[in-house]
Amino acid sequence: MPKFQDISIKRKLTAIIMIASTVALLLVSAGFVTYDLATFRKTMTDDLSTLAEIIGNQSTAALTYGDKSAAKEILAALSAKKHVVAAALYDREGHLLASYSGPAGPAITFPDHPDREIARFDRNALVLFHEIRLDGDFVGTVYLKSDLLAINERFERYAAIILLFMLASLAATLFLSAFLQRVISRPIFHLAETARSVSGEKNYSLRAVKHGGDELGQLTDRFNEMLGQIQRRDSELQQAHDKLEIRVAERTKDLRAEITEHQRTGSELRRQFVRISLLNQVTQAISERQDTDSIFHVMLRQLEDHMGLDLGLVALFDVRTQNLNVAALGIKDPLLAAVFDLHEGGLLSFKETGFALCEQRQTVYFADTLTEAAPFLKKLAETGWRSAVAVPLMVEETFFGVLVSARLKANGFNSGDCEFLRMLSEHVALAAHQERLHKNLEKAYNELRQTQATVLQQERLKALGQMASGIAHDVNNALSPVVGFSEMILNGEYGLNVEGKKYLKYIRTAGDDIAHIVARLREFYRVREENEPLQPLNFNTLAEQVVDMTRPRWRDIPQSKGVTIEVQTDLAPDLPKLAGIESEIREALTNLVLNAVDAMPDGGKITLRTRVLGNENEDEYPTQAVVEVSDTGIGMNEETRKRCLEPFFSTKGKRGTGLGLAMVYGVIERHQGNIEIQSEPGQGTTFRLFFPVRTKPDQDREAEEKNVAIEPLQILCIDDEPLLRELIKQILERDGHEVEVSDNGQSGLDDFRIARERGRPFDVVITDLGMPYLDGRQVARALKQESPTTPVIMLTGWGAFMKEDGDLPAQVDGIISKPPRVRELREALSRLHFARRGARKPFIKSSLAGG
Repeated sequence: MPKFQDISIKRKLTAIIMIASTVALLLVSAGFVTYDLATFRKTMTDDLSTLAEIIGNQSTAALTYGDKSAAKEILAALSAKKHVVAAALYDREGHLLASYSGPAGPAITFPDHPDREIARFDRNALVLFHEIRLDGDFVGTVYLKSDLLAINERFERYAAIILLFMLASLAATLFLSAFLQRVISRPIFHLAETARSVSGEKNYSLRAVKHGGDELGQLTDRFNEMLGQIQRRDSELQQAHDKLEIRVAERTKDLRAEITEHQRTGSELRRQFVRISLLNQVTQAISERQDTDSIFHVMLRQLEDHMGLDLGLVALFDVRTQNLNVAALGIKDPLLAAVFDLHEGGLLSFKETGFALCEQRQTVYFADTLTEAAPFLKKLAETGWRSAVAVPLMVEETFFGVLVSARLKANGFNSGDCEFLRMLSEHVALAAHQERLHKNLEKAYNELRQTQATVLQQERLKALGQMASGIAHDVNNALSPVVGFSEMILNGEYGLNVEGKKYLKYIRTAGDDIAHIVARLREFYRVREENEPLQPLNFNTLAEQVVDMTRPRWRDIPQSKGVTIEVQTDLAPDLPKLAGIESEIREALTNLVLNAVDAMPDGGKITLRTRVLGNENEDEYPTQAVVEVSDTGIGMNEETRKRCLEPFFSTKGKRGTGLGLAMVYGVIERHQGNIEIQSEPGQGTTFRLFFPVRTKPDQDREAEEKNVAIEPLQILCIDDEPLLRELIKQILERDGHEVEVSDNGQSGLDDFRIARERGRPFDVVITDLGMPYLDGRQVARALKQESPTTPVIMLTGWGAFMKEDGDLPAQVDGIISKPPRVRELREALSRLHFARRGARKPFIKSSLAGG
């Protein structure tokens, strides 16, 4: 069966008209039938409702008195309605009083109870419930059920009518389309027949007949014009053909003369093709190399093999010295190579080569080197090379070298050879330039990658510092009672034995270290400030402290799992005291010991060793102190060893944060020391920390904590942390001061005002910074407005960060960082006591250096 697009236009037009007419008739018929059936269904519903009302009006008495026989007689009258197949009367309680069945007989099932008043179409019937009322009172319900035979009959009639109407319409449409399509198809058929005749007979004088002025008529006019143009061109072509015959005869004579010339040039073209092929081979070989020396040597080898060069040389031009540096040299004859006193890496004075024109992008050809005066050319002639070509190597209009080719015989190069060498030099120069660019790009890429890594590390450290700023206040608040009460117990007389005091000092030291860690997270890799306070440290004592403080991790916990870890110390007795920050050094050693424990899941030995360097002579003062932490654990491979000091790099999975060794590195950097890592898989790991030995006067820590005697003061302490309030009160009352505490900013202001009204104002106010509703800044501002001379000390866990960010409140006379120390409180009060007699200067005290 042919496709629609392959049938004739006549049939296409007829089919289109028939399809359009059929669709239109179907749509109109469907709409009419749908509307009529909907209207008929509504009419049926209205008729059945009317019938129900009539039955209801006739049945009020029977329903009122429960007369079943009268009700049945009323329903029996429905036999005249052939489409009513069932009917029933229900009393007001919903009980069936009487029923009627149509031709279907008693097989009809009636509802047990009437529904609400409704009319609905079921699958094959129309069901209606109608409430019966007498003087407004409900007395019962009538039930009617009608079949849908009338609708079905009506639908069948419409289907038959539509079918007949469609057949008649299609017959009329077919007749009209068969007649009307000729208006379009006849001109097209005529035009196609004319085209067939022109194509078959090659008679361009034929013309198509125009049947009208529509588009088909215009198409006929254009077709006739096209035939006229073809006819004229055919005539002109015939005339040109005649003239061409004459010219061909004349040209044949000339071609015979040109054949000889073409044969001569053919051989030249073949030679040129060979050169181009050689150029392509050399270029391909060069493209596979990525270093300049390889590029030059490959090129010279190709020239020697394919062009028969006896000497090939590439020299690079040094603008500063005006010399040529021989980068590549190829000599075909080994005997001449032994005689020629120039080698790769040798230098040639550019002025003595005779290649001056190369700087101006010109190729220089020496037909006979015996006639040249330049020293280099004389050397070539003495060696045996009689002819030479020098081609410049240029990149972006810059002269950077020369390609020299030589042969044993004079006049050994023709113009084609020189042109080939010039073209080759451009490719070689470009390849060498690209190689240089590749090296520069690779160097720039490596620098960029290092810069990106540095920036990424700085961003990580910045995020770490921001995190520390957020948790510093809460951590320091929690540590304050631990550090404060432990220090107060150590300074008091509580009957502790030596062992108890030692453990209590460990508690205070651990608290100080935790606060120091939090404070230093923000300044992770900062450089130590010149004025940062240092203490004279005994590294042997620190090592012993670390062993004692980490004992639960390396002894108790592993033993509970059946693992034994042994810790040994090898401490140099002549180790001098070193200037440093005690908590940082202790933290670094603790991290190394804990890492060593993690590296020995099956047990092993940890060794802490100290020694000095630079004291081979007894009179020489040591220059470095070394602290070693060694273990016999699993060790590290080379990749892990290189990256173990990076922040957030960890091999422990979820158990590790990647900050321990990075913090150790930061501590060593701040102390201007070095770190050395020695490790192999299965051979354990040794960390060596090198510290410079500085000369610094010893300071007695206990002397620093001596009480500064001042007269008793009346002090107000405002803080929302109960333990901190109690700690401050206990410390100050032990020094003889009278202390009153408040748990928030507003109550503190109220207590301050009441004291002034009583004539006993507070000498000093100590307030926390972070408090709800009314924080320390607002409290300080309000106090200074009411009493500008009253000193205000701010106690906060953000003290160091406020100093670093320049966020010190102007109304505050001093800031003490949490956790507070007894010595710092005493020094602060002493400073303010003496400052009231002279010029007052704000100050900042911290329990930790930089914290």
